[in-house]
Amino acid sequence: MALKKKDLIAKVCEASGVKRSEAKKVIEATLKELGDALQREEELNLPPLGKMSVNRVREGSGAHIVVAKLRRPKTMLEGDAKAETSSESDVDHEA
Repeated sequence: MALKKKDLIAKVCEASGVKRSEAKKVIEATLKELGDALQREEELNLPPLGKMSVNRVREGSGAHIVVAKLRRPKTMLEGDAKAETSSESDVDHEA
């Protein structure tokens, strides 16, 4: 199941108490900057999200494909079941 932008906005509003219209502006700007940084193959160090580095980049049909690794500290994982899994995951991001 994918987390969609509207769901992310709703969760941020609930967690922060910020109005939806304000949260939407900030989240959209943040997502754009994150996507641009990954496209430039910059390393991201964004606690509590974690540290993300680009493994490889390729051009697809109509897409710039970035394959990145996200490393999160085990302390950031929810629940014991997740803490037992590896803290490194390969994540495909299409920009």
